[in-house]
Amino acid sequence: MSLLAVRDVSKRFGGVKALAGVTFTIEPGQVLGIIGPNGAGKTTLLNCISGLTRADAGDIRWEEQSISGMPPYRIARLGIGRTFQIVRPFPSMTVRENTAMGALFGRPDGRLQPGAALKEADEVLNLVGLGEKRHHTVLRLTVPDRKRLEVARALAMRPRLLLLDEVMAGLNSVEVEQALTMVRRVQEQGVTIVLIEHVMKVIVGVCSQALVLNFGRTLVEGPPAEVLNDPRVIEAYLGERYARRQKPPPDRSPNGEGNEKT
Repeated sequence: MSLLAVRDVSKRFGGVKALAGVTFTIEPGQVLGIIGPNGAGKTTLLNCISGLTRADAGDIRWEEQSISGMPPYRIARLGIGRTFQIVRPFPSMTVRENTAMGALFGRPDGRLQPGAALKEADEVLNLVGLGEKRHHTVLRLTVPDRKRLEVARALAMRPRLLLLDEVMAGLNSVEVEQALTMVRRVQEQGVTIVLIEHVMKVIVGVCSQALVLNFGRTLVEGPPAEVLNDPRVIEAYLGERYARRQKPPPDRSPNGEGNEKT
């Protein structure tokens, strides 16, 4: 039985069709990467799953139960957590207190007492690499650390499915590696993950499946290595420059001359 099933989901904003019959399933323990050009409908899809946006058509099922039309707080308490592109922590609170908010109000098993929520926050902050900064105010955090905090707050809800919306956007190569380690640690805890990402290193590094959206429709779905080499994906999203970078260098003969035909 799939954990989440999205069936023919469509969403229109005025004259713009943001989603047009998107269908996919995700199994427990899987990491699904969603990629595609800006405006392809990726964030709208996460919004529909998490209840922030109501789909115009189709159905979204959580373990065979339809969650279409449910309010976000009910979906969250079923075990679906998420992050947002724009990080908006509570600036007057510490890192620890921000994280505890997820445990206080988003748990499937009901609210925790404040002391228990803070203890839960400590465990999650250690998992995402913010344990030593738990008593810092949010204003002292760097952008990468604020993104980690966003993940920590979602994890404090103890979700079974975590939706990550571009948590690595704007990070340098070292910060991306650190974020990759964080995602792997989360997966090792048994959390199923759906992530939107433009960094192909992330898609290849942690995802077992990749889904490509283009103009609100599914363009390709499959193993990342196959998807990223699909001519349709290269044309619509990655571009020929990406394709050339992936090609191996030409064979060289012992005397240093190329063996390519002219």
